[in-house]
Amino acid sequence: MSAIPPPHVPPDRVTDFDVYAPAAPGEDFHAAWLRFRESTPHRLVWSPRYGGHWIATRGEDVRTIHEDHARFSSAANTVPRATSRAPLGAIVLDPPEHAPFRAFLDRGLSPRVVRAQEPAIRALAIRLIDGFVTSGGCEFIGDFADVLPLTVFLNLVDVPLADRAQLARWASQVTRVTDIAVRDEASRSLRNYLRPLIAARRAQPGTDLLSEIVQTKIDGRPITDTEAVGACTHLMIAGLDTVSSLLGFVMRFLADQPAQRLALAGRPDRIPGAVKELIRRFPLVVMSREAREDVSMDGVTIAGGEMVTIPTMLFNLDPEIYADPLAVEWDRPVLATCTFGAGPHRCPGAPLGQRETAIVLEEWLARIPDFTVTERDSISVSGGIVATLNRLPLRWS
Repeated sequence: MSAIPPPHVPPDRVTDFDVYAPAAPGEDFHAAWLRFRESTPHRLVWSPRYGGHWIATRGEDVRTIHEDHARFSSAANTVPRATSRAPLGAIVLDPPEHAPFRAFLDRGLSPRVVRAQEPAIRALAIRLIDGFVTSGGCEFIGDFADVLPLTVFLNLVDVPLADRAQLARWASQVTRVTDIAVRDEASRSLRNYLRPLIAARRAQPGTDLLSEIVQTKIDGRPITDTEAVGACTHLMIAGLDTVSSLLGFVMRFLADQPAQRLALAGRPDRIPGAVKELIRRFPLVVMSREAREDVSMDGVTIAGGEMVTIPTMLFNLDPEIYADPLAVEWDRPVLATCTFGAGPHRCPGAPLGQRETAIVLEEWLARIPDFTVTERDSISVSGGIVATLNRLPLRWS
């Protein structure tokens, strides 16, 4: 149901745009975001969808609002606004309260931890690819993208791999379903799943990331069970979704661009730098913020309590920041992106996601340098807080 624009919203700022389904049938998902940006001269527009919310359309404002916790709070960070206020760790806290909940994530996903994981990530990538390389094809999402990053993450938190599919379903419901009741139920299911694990880690902690969380101190006191469950729920939602979605978009691009793909296959030393450009080109996340008070921007007023959506796509694909933004240029200097967020809430798993993507490309292109997409009519994008390809059939000779 569409919301009625409040009196302070000028009529020329109202646009019936769906931030979770920006593309027309058959239109490229990311090109649709650029089309939307170019369709309006305004830096801020107002959509009646999802209860009504503002949308920042220019990269500069997207990044500013990500970083400006003094005026824009993360306490509510999605549209439609969640009805449940269950704790979710750092993602729903603003500085300085979020700092102790961020600290254990930074420790558990530090560059040192990522380096230690690299041999296992590489071995798993090789094993998965070798498992289907002789068959001449695979469904990349189900056979690889939904397996490798999720397996790596579940090993980091020491959760049974047998639960991977169910955990992934709950995470997908939280990040891609717009029905708040479904989102809340999936989040509740994750919390219920985690409670006995948290109790077990309190009784017998290990070296995994869940143990790191339950042993932490918040302002000198032990973390409570409620706080631990919330922090672990946030960790699971973030860790089970983003990298697998990124890999799908990356591999579809490489399948469709043989010249650029073979340029990487022939020069694997370029892959780490190329990954930065691919991360820039294929942002996935649509987050929102709640105005703490009335904020004047672009000649309008965002009233206190109103939501502002800050799509990462509109920073990375802003032509004022990156010329010819839909083009992929392996030698492009990538100085900043919002793919993993910005400011105090930038995803602490970004270094892990970047290394996973590089390792996947190194091992895949060494074994399958020439591949293409098949069954194109079966490929679709599911938008949401984190966009993803639903399937990606690939073939090779």
